[in-house]
Amino acid sequence: MKAQLPTRQANNFDLLRILFAWFVIISHSYILNGAGATDPLFELTNHTFLFSFIGVKGFFIISGYLIFKSMLASNTIPEYLIKRVLRIFPALAIVLLVTLVAVYFIYPSTLPSFFRNKDIYAYFLGNVILFKPHFFIPGIFTSQTSNAVNGSLWTIEYEFFFYLFILSLFFIKSNKKILKIALGLIFIGFVAIDLFCKNWAINTRFFIPLEALFDLGPYFIMGSLLSCFDWEVLPAKNSIATIMLVVLLFAIYTNWGHTAVYFTLPFLVIYIGKKTNGFATWVHEKLGDPSYGIYLYAFPLQQFIIYLYRPSTLLLFILSTIGAFIFGYFSWKFIEKKALAFKQYFIQKI
Repeated sequence: MKAQLPTRQANNFDLLRILFAWFVIISHSYILNGAGATDPLFELTNHTFLFSFIGVKGFFIISGYLIFKSMLASNTIPEYLIKRVLRIFPALAIVLLVTLVAVYFIYPSTLPSFFRNKDIYAYFLGNVILFKPHFFIPGIFTSQTSNAVNGSLWTIEYEFFFYLFILSLFFIKSNKKILKIALGLIFIGFVAIDLFCKNWAINTRFFIPLEALFDLGPYFIMGSLLSCFDWEVLPAKNSIATIMLVVLLFAIYTNWGHTAVYFTLPFLVIYIGKKTNGFATWVHEKLGDPSYGIYLYAFPLQQFIIYLYRPSTLLLFILSTIGAFIFGYFSWKFIEKKALAFKQYFIQKI
C-alpha cells in the first residue's frame, strides 16, 4: 500500500517560504552579477536589510516553529530524525547530482579528467554530509564574480544542526512552562553572543563556523519558542504584531534595525504564517512546498546563466526566477513529496 502524506490546514507558511526563497534570488541576482551587496530593499531600508537577509532569517524562523512542533509530536527520537532526514537529504543529493551533470558539459579540457578529479567527488560528498561543505570546483566559474557552484548550500548544515540541537529538549517536551523558560534563556544567550561576543565567535574553532551559528540561531530558537504558545487564543496578537512592525520600521531608520529584528521579525513572520486565505489554499493544493527546491537550484542556475549569457541583472533575475520555480516544483513533486510519503514506512520499521 502506498504511503500517503497527511493533509494539513492551508496557512501562509508555504506561501511565505516560497516568497523567502524568491527574496534570496533577488539579492543573488545583484551580487552574482557583480553589482555588490545591494538590492531594492537594501536601498529602501537605509542600507539595513538585503532581501536575502529577510529570506534566510525568515526560513529559519519558520523552520524553528514547524520543526519544534514536529519534535513535540514525535513519540521517539528515531521517529523525529527519520522525518528530518527525509526532508533534507533526498532533494539535496539530487540537486548535487544534477549540478554535477551540468558542470560536466562546461568542464574545461585543461583540468584533470572529470571522473578522476577528486574535487568532483568532494563537492558531492562534502555537501551531502553537510558539515564538510565544498562550495567550489577549481576551474569552474573562475571568470565570474563568485566562483562558488552553489553558494546557498552554506545554510543547510546550520538548519540540520538546529534539528539536532532541539533534541536536547526532547525529554522535557511535555512541560510547556519549562520549555518556554529553556528556549527563552537559549534565545537570550544566542542574541548576547551575536551582539557582544562576535569576535569570540569568529575566532573560536568549532566543527561549523560559530559566527553564522549565532547569527542564525536566534531566529530558529525564537520560532521554536513561539511554537510553544497556543496561537489561536493568544491575546492581543493583532496589537502585538502592529507594535512589532512599528518598532522594526522605527529601528531601521534609527540604525537599530539589526538589533530590533531579533525580537520583531519572528513574531511578524509567524503572525502572517498562521493566517489563511484562498490564495494560500491554492498554493498548498496546487504547488505544495517547492521552496526548498527553489532555494537549492537558484544559485547554480544563476551561475550557469551568467556563464552562458552574461545577462543584465534584471534578465538574470527573471530567467533564474522562472528556472528555479520550475526546478523547485519538480523537486517537490517528484523527490521531496515522494520521500516524505515514506515516513510511516520507516517509522514502523524501528
